[in-house]
Amino acid sequence: MQVFILGAGLGTRLAPLTHILPKPLMPVFQKPLIQHMMDHFMRAGADEFIVNTSYLDMMWDKAFPCPDPEYRGCPVTFSHEDEPLDSGGGVKKIMPLWKDGPVIVHNGDILTDIPLEDLLAEHQRSGNLITMALRSVDGKRNVGFDEESGRITDMRHALGINPGTHQFAGTYIMEPCVAEMFPDEEKFSIFPIWKELIEQGKMGGVVFDWANWHEIGTPADYLNTLLELSSAHRIHADAKIAPSAYVGEDCVVGQDAVIPADCELDDCIVWPRTHVAPGKYRRCIITPRITVQA
Repeated sequence: MQVFILGAGLGTRLAPLTHILPKPLMPVFQKPLIQHMMDHFMRAGADEFIVNTSYLDMMWDKAFPCPDPEYRGCPVTFSHEDEPLDSGGGVKKIMPLWKDGPVIVHNGDILTDIPLEDLLAEHQRSGNLITMALRSVDGKRNVGFDEESGRITDMRHALGINPGTHQFAGTYIMEPCVAEMFPDEEKFSIFPIWKELIEQGKMGGVVFDWANWHEIGTPADYLNTLLELSSAHRIHADAKIAPSAYVGEDCVVGQDAVIPADCELDDCIVWPRTHVAPGKYRRCIITPRITVQA
């Protein structure tokens, strides 16, 4: 089972944090966001990952050292783009790496426990060429969906049929034959292909309103996600916190971070190897280079 994780976006909404790390490498409870994704997919049977990248390559090399990048025994292949090739171009570029069977595509800024097994089962049952994970309870609902047939009927109101009842949840399964619809261009959006498949009745979805789902799109999204989720790994064992410092119970403090005396943290994330200056901080993301108020 191959999983393609989209990591080449510039992450402009999450800036200035993305001037330091690509979004999928943001620390989430003592390990990068992308490793949480990989753990989730591996529980469903994934055994190979492909990740597209576009900038800050040295940070990817540190997270997955060469010459044979891997994660917990699963090979990780990187597809570098000199400039982001958009949602379709990135998929086209990895075509030589595709094996038999469908590929799972996942946005690199989504943290979720949506059961991949259920999405795969519906994809196989329906005969769809693309099957999307959907939600109807939050976010931007611009996907028209007929729950009775399980078919997507419109998207972004491009067909003038349905202005939208559901949100694309950032994960979809695609059959290799969809690549026959790709244009000759290197850089392109996949949306026109989705639109054509909707018109052909070959694009379906599964609704996962009950699952945990978080988009790490902005600094506030990032902070709120870590504050809302429960974890036994909020404070790394190697963090150095002065006895007189105050660290709120919802804070997250990374490996080798230093919290001195005369320091108060409420609802904050402290990245690994960060020396926090004395003072009072509330709803801040504190990194070795910058502090972002969220």
